[in-house]
Amino acid sequence: MKKIPFKPVFSSLLLVLPLSAHALDQWASKVAGFSSQFSTTSWSAAQALKAPNVNTYSDNSSAWTTETYDAGKEFLTLSFTTPVYATGLTIRETYGYGFVTSVDVIDTSNIVHNVWSGTDTSSPNQINNFLVSWPQTAYLVKSVKIHINTALHSDWEEIDAVQLHGIEPLNGKIAPRFEHTANLKCSNTTTAQTINTTIKGSGKTAPVTEWDCEKAGLKINTGDTVSIQITGKIAQ
Repeated sequence: MKKIPFKPVFSSLLLVLPLSAHALDQWASKVAGFSSQFSTTSWSAAQALKAPNVNTYSDNSSAWTTETYDAGKEFLTLSFTTPVYATGLTIRETYGYGFVTSVDVIDTSNIVHNVWSGTDTSSPNQINNFLVSWPQTAYLVKSVKIHINTALHSDWEEIDAVQLHGIEPLNGKIAPRFEHTANLKCSNTTTAQTINTTIKGSGKTAPVTEWDCEKAGLKINTGDTVSIQITGKIAQ
């Protein structure tokens, strides 16, 4: 019996994805640091994670507070599940008021950026969802660092939850095994911007190819309609 030599067969791939850039609001999911906490359980830094669970203005152990009150400058650093191009932060103050002094964001390269410094305009004797806004960042934000001053008022200051506002990155992975490279076309039909670039195939051993339109240079705002087109030769 004659042996028939194997020859790889190649075919082309055309993938078109009509997408819509949208905002993502997410509660903090992990404690990344703090200056102090009242204990490791009640009033701990972990109490500021996830959705709010303090519903009345009160000294409540389900919120974070510092080890002592009137100690001066303190901070809380929290991380989020999905890095985003950040536009703002909501800090839920459930006891005390007006104590936030500045906000830093930390990008995916661990660089710290100050995005807000000013006066916390929260009102006394009520729960405040203090919203801090800034222009959309050009980098992906994974964590925030909230600076507070506990010496402004003679009482405890407590934070129940923290929500990051931003826009999800437009990137992803594709399973077909590109032989060498593929063409990536990213189009923002709202602004009429188009970016053409190439993405590198991962070969047969690791059949995943990554693409990222923002890294390629596409500018995207909330609500923009975006089209992704990938063409290339894949190994069978």
